[in-house]
Amino acid sequence: MIYFKKVLSILSILTITLFITGCSGRAIYIQSVPAKVYKNYTDKPRIVSSSASGFQLLLFIPIETNTRQKRAYDMLKAQANGNYLSDVTIKESWTWAFVGTVYTTEMTAKVYPRD
Repeated sequence: MIYFKKVLSILSILTITLFITGCSGRAIYIQSVPAKVYKNYTDKPRIVSSSASGFQLLLFIPIETNTRQKRAYDMLKAQANGNYLSDVTIKESWTWAFVGTVYTTEMTAKVYPRD
């Protein structure tokens, strides 16, 4: 009986820890570039966009929900090919699904060439 209580308490602690870590996310840093750096190219920016989604299963279990902003921003940087990103806009949306909710982050930015 004592063994069963120990196993049950360990499983409870592991389950709580799993849920707590599943609800944590990281903030992203969007690098700011002064407009004077790309002032010679302001008439011809290239527009890039990206989106990333995550799913909240049963409104309780996050599946790639907490990393969607970073993934969308990383895709923007990849499309910029090392050039300057400016005027980054972020749009968040959600869609209800039968067994949960889909959360989507869309990002759009202007890309200016480096000298």
